Amino acid sequence: MATGPTIRDVAARAGTSTAVVSYVLNDGPRPVAPATRARVLDAVADLGYRRNNLARALRANRTGTIGLVVPDLAKPFFAELVRAVEDAAFTRGFRLLVGSAHFDAGREGEQLQALLDARVDAILLAPSQDPAPAVTPLRRAGIPHVLVHRTHPGTAGVAGDDTDAGRQAAAHLLGHGHHHIALLGAGTGDDPVSLRARGADAVLTEHDRPVSRLACPFPNLRDDAYLATRALLASQPQVTAICATTDEHALGALRAATEAGRRTGDDLALVSIDGTALAAYLTPALTAVTTPFDAIGTDAIDTILNPTSTPTIRRHPLTLTTRRSCGCRPTG
Repeated sequence: MATGPTIRDVAARAGTSTAVVSYVLNDGPRPVAPATRARVLDAVADLGYRRNNLARALRANRTGTIGLVVPDLAKPFFAELVRAVEDAAFTRGFRLLVGSAHFDAGREGEQLQALLDARVDAILLAPSQDPAPAVTPLRRAGIPHVLVHRTHPGTAGVAGDDTDAGRQAAAHLLGHGHHHIALLGAGTGDDPVSLRARGADAVLTEHDRPVSRLACPFPNLRDDAYLATRALLASQPQVTAICATTDEHALGALRAATEAGRRTGDDLALVSIDGTALAAYLTPALTAVTTPFDAIGTDAIDTILNPTSTPTIRRHPLTLTTRRSCGCRPTG
């Protein structure tokens, strides 16, 4: 179904951000320079943009809050995701209420119900497991909702392009000339770890490389990756590279490699996917396919404030950041 111009279209035409467009249309919460305001209003007129009734209703709602439930706030990935979502909500005049599911479906349901009871205006959810059981009550409640970091058919979602991220990680290791590569994290579902693993596996299979596949299920990624890598390096010393599907996997692998006397970045390459802030401060610094947290957080908030008649799923590209752990040397 065709839809009219969006707030993103107005921002692009005016040469500004969606947040500034929102400030102009809602007379706050932050001031906008007269020249910029004029550009925004001209863009609105040129495009024939009409504000979505839901977005206007949300601003005038009783609470001015948006709820977010994530699998585990103790995980660096989700802590950075929450920060990005909170920043985006704040600039648009909303407060964020956050709950942690601890990778437990029952607790996730209770957190969602608590947010509904608190009469939040909309709910964002990074599902711990299969999204379907959580999406059903949200649809029944008639509350605006968007999935983050994971997707589900028929539900609006914002996530990273996890399959491509896995392909990038594996391709980088192949570029270093590695033949026997271990893959930490596996699965057959549509969760991010499974998608990343399948992307990496596809590249390695295309190049006829032997792959040691090690499943390290949630939620104990560090411990399981540590134990799996320790056993791997003891039984398969021919492995010269490890592709970790999360930074948590990489942390466990790094400890195991150190204890095994392997020099990560020299005789063992390690590439991760996530790219949380801690990656740059490990020893050696971790090469990672990096998640655009700010872009995902902003997109999630804009999506929930400007819904379309047909829910859309958008995936943001991840980008490779090379550091010492893969064997790359610092430049400059």
